[in-house]
Amino acid sequence: MVTMPALDGVEHRYVDLGSGVTIHVAEAGPADGSAVMLVHGFPQNWWEWRELIGPLAADGYRVLCPDLRGAGWSSAPRSSYTKAEMADDLAAVLDHLNVKTVKLVAHDWGGPVAFIMMLRHPEKVNGFFGVNTVAPWVKRGLSTVRNIWRFWYQIPISLPVIGPRVISDPNSRFVRLLGSWVGAGFTLPDEDVAMYLECMRQPGHAEAGSRWYRSFQTKEMMRWMRGEYDDARVEVPVRWLTGTEDPVITPDLTDGYADHISDFKVELVDGVGHWIVDQRPELVLDRVRAFLHGET
Repeated sequence: MVTMPALDGVEHRYVDLGSGVTIHVAEAGPADGSAVMLVHGFPQNWWEWRELIGPLAADGYRVLCPDLRGAGWSSAPRSSYTKAEMADDLAAVLDHLNVKTVKLVAHDWGGPVAFIMMLRHPEKVNGFFGVNTVAPWVKRGLSTVRNIWRFWYQIPISLPVIGPRVISDPNSRFVRLLGSWVGAGFTLPDEDVAMYLECMRQPGHAEAGSRWYRSFQTKEMMRWMRGEYDDARVEVPVRWLTGTEDPVITPDLTDGYADHISDFKVELVDGVGHWIVDQRPELVLDRVRAFLHGET
């Protein structure tokens, strides 16, 4: 078992959802505070949000940081790991914790997971803040085809047998190369990368990480392109923060989102890549605070 990193004021819960799914949640702040859920991406876990948890808890928010199924200290059941499955996990966690409504903040793969949770359970969500991530709306046209090369890295990750080995190797050149590439030269701290990879080596977790991508490549991408969520409307405030030097989550990916969202704004941050939460935590905290206070 990987040693849990310590963070002052954080309590750890393990929510049993049945069918082999147990979701770890790092929680801070007053139990009666307005709830905000911070949803991590790949290959990270709740620790991604360590710079935001304490300040938001001190502001009086009940801060919930789940590890998605197959990540961190959550279980890794043998499932397909579609984003809809993982979205329903988040909704079930809220039910188990007696949280009626929540504002969502999400990065990377946590974005479509949390966004789909909002679409499937709109009564539970009163705001969404995306950070270098995407919603399940895909532009259909030549621009998408021209940019498909940007997803080259997903192929080795998604392959059976090969993928789990690639992403769990403690000396993985692939993971470190990928991390530097998407970070536009900024890399995650070595000790954090070591911890994320150690978590990936827990039973079933590397296979789960591979299936995050495999389900997208073989099932979800085509369904999204065919318009699975095209009729969905979002009536709560939605904000987006995107580092412009991310070579995968490019600023143009949010084009057209405003057609589905009644209150939508995007801020672009120059000189920042994919790991914006780690590279500019003070900026992300400032913007999330403004969002939670209704100032943007």
